Amino acid sequence: MIKLNMKILVLGCGSVGKRHIKNLLAINAGEISVFDVDNEKIKDFGQDLPIKLINKIDEVLATEKYEAAFICTPPSFHVSQALQMLEHGMHCFIEKPLADDLAGLDKLIDLAAQKKRVVMVGYNQRFSPILRKIKGIIDNGIIGRVLFLKASMGYYLPYWRPQEDYSQGYGARRELGGGIILDASHDIDYALHFLGEVKEVFAVCGKVSGLKINTEDYAEIIMRFKTGAYAQIHFDYLQSNYRRSCEIVGDKGMLLWDINANELKQYSLKDKEYQVYYRGLNANVNEMYLDEVKHFFNCIQTGAEPLVGLKEAKRVQEIIFTIMKSAKEERFIAI
Repeated sequence: MIKLNMKILVLGCGSVGKRHIKNLLAINAGEISVFDVDNEKIKDFGQDLPIKLINKIDEVLATEKYEAAFICTPPSFHVSQALQMLEHGMHCFIEKPLADDLAGLDKLIDLAAQKKRVVMVGYNQRFSPILRKIKGIIDNGIIGRVLFLKASMGYYLPYWRPQEDYSQGYGARRELGGGIILDASHDIDYALHFLGEVKEVFAVCGKVSGLKINTEDYAEIIMRFKTGAYAQIHFDYLQSNYRRSCEIVGDKGMLLWDINANELKQYSLKDKEYQVYYRGLNANVNEMYLDEVKHFFNCIQTGAEPLVGLKEAKRVQEIIFTIMKSAKEERFIAI
C-alpha cells in the first residue's frame, strides 16, 4: 500500500508533463509544483488545478525542499536537470529518452548512488499488460527460442502533439534531442528487454519528407543479438494514422501484437491455431502511465530497484547512438 504526502516538482508542462500532473493528482501524491519556460502554457493548464506554478526554478530551489522531481522537458535538458534535482536531494522520474547524447550519464549514475536516490526512466510500455504477457511467454519458452522480432511504429508528426506547432516541438529539432529514433525508442527498449544483449546493429535513417524539421523522420534498424536472434525495427513520422505493432517468431510458434487493437495473438506450430489475448479497443491507455508512477513511488518507499533504472536506460542510449553512427557510416557496427 503506497502512502503518499510528498512535495513534488514537475519540470515541463507539455503533453506528457500534463499527463503526469493529472495522474499525480488522481493518486493524491501530495503537494505539486510545476515549472515550464512557457509561462502562458502553464497558466492555461494549471488555472483550475490545485498546483503551484513556478516562474524561476533556481530561486524556488534555494528556498523550498522537494522530495521527488518529474523531468518532462525536451531530452537535451534531462541530464543537467536530473543532476540539479539530485544535488537538492530529490528522487527523479525522467521521461524517455534518458538524454540526447551520452555525455554526463556516468556522472548521473554515480550521483544517484552517492545520494541514495531512486532514478527511474519513463519507458511506460514496460507497464503494458500485453507487453508483460509477451515477456512471460518468451521467458517460459512457450514459443521456443526466439529467432526474430519485427516491430513497426509510425505517426504523422503534425498530428502527434496537436496542441503545439510541430515545427517548434522537440521532435522536429535536433538541438532539443528530437528525431524519430529517440522519440519512438520504446521499441528499442522492449526489444532489449525481450532478447537481451545486442551484438551489432545496422541502420538507415534520414529526412525523406517535406516536414519542417531538422531531424530524421524515417528509420530502418537491424539488430543482431548475442543469442543469434535478429530484430528489425521501423520508425517514421509520416503515417497519417498512428500504428504500432510487433511480431516475434520462435522455433515453436509466434506472437503478433497490435497495440492499436490492444490485442495479442499467440500461434503454435503444434496446434496450428491462434490463441487470442484481448482487452478491447477501448482499454484505458492511461493505466500504464498510472502504474509506472505508482511503481516509482513504491521504489522510493521500499528501496526496490525501478523496472527501468539508469544503467538500463543508459544501455538503450548506447544502442540508439550506435544506430545513428551505423546510419551515418553505412555499415554494421559491433557493440
